Amino acid sequence: FCPEIEAQDYDDYVKKVKDIYEEVSGQGVFDDNDADRTAALYFIIDAQFCADPLRMIQRYISALFYYSTKGDEWKENMDWLSSKHECLWGGLECTNDSITEIRRGDNFLAGTLPFEVCSLPLLQSLDLDSNNIGGNLPSKIGECQNLVVLDMDENNLIGSLPESLFNIKSLRLLDLDSNQLTGSLNSDISNLVNLEMLALHINKFSGKIPSSLGKLKTLEVLYLDKNDLTGRMPASICRNRSFGNLIDVTVDCGGPNREIVCEKNCCTCFNDVSNEPQQRDASLSRSSGDK
Repeated sequence: FCPEIEAQDYDDYVKKVKDIYEEVSGQGVFDDNDADRTAALYFIIDAQFCADPLRMIQRYISALFYYSTKGDEWKENMDWLSSKHECLWGGLECTNDSITEIRRGDNFLAGTLPFEVCSLPLLQSLDLDSNNIGGNLPSKIGECQNLVVLDMDENNLIGSLPESLFNIKSLRLLDLDSNQLTGSLNSDISNLVNLEMLALHINKFSGKIPSSLGKLKTLEVLYLDKNDLTGRMPASICRNRSFGNLIDVTVDCGGPNREIVCEKNCCTCFNDVSNEPQQRDASLSRSSGDK
């Protein structure tokens, strides 16, 4: 019936497909009335789709991403849930038939980001900015071990940054500005040793700026303004501004009620009423223009 997964008949096929997907989504997930994961399961089963296990998983995760982010309401959903290879679904980029990028920016995505995307072994880019994705970043986001770009600014993410995020040593761009993220900035952020851009502005982060950020020698842009951070900008960061690769640092160090104390020539100072987007755009273009 489906030799790729050694299924002998339809009932055996259904059982083995469920077993494969429970390895990805968790045991018993299809018995828990999880509408999105069940919909993705039956998208596969109803089509009697048959392929090797890795391809079965990739197609399931692609369908799950669609259901979890309310694909029926997207601005553009060309070929999604069609019979075509998932690499031909709009916004999915592949190498050798394996998904490497998910690009669905400014496309009316809502719902939540399913943690299963990190079971795509070659995934390098999640480009989902300017949407309405809510909830927390998945606690398993750190399983995206080949991720280079995590771009989810201008969404409705809540909660703190999951600790596993700081295990993605391949990450070069972490852009999460303009969300509702809270909590303190974990000193383990310095584990992101290849990071070039860190944009966390316009959130609700609090506490001190960790001095460990100064260990990020590849960092070119650090945007932290429009948060509830307090204290003094660590000298280790300012040294990278003077002698390292750091092009721009933005914090709330301007106006009469400044929240961050920063050395002269280290920071671009913002305050609660001034957004100064031209300054930010100029520094961003300098840091990313050659990439």
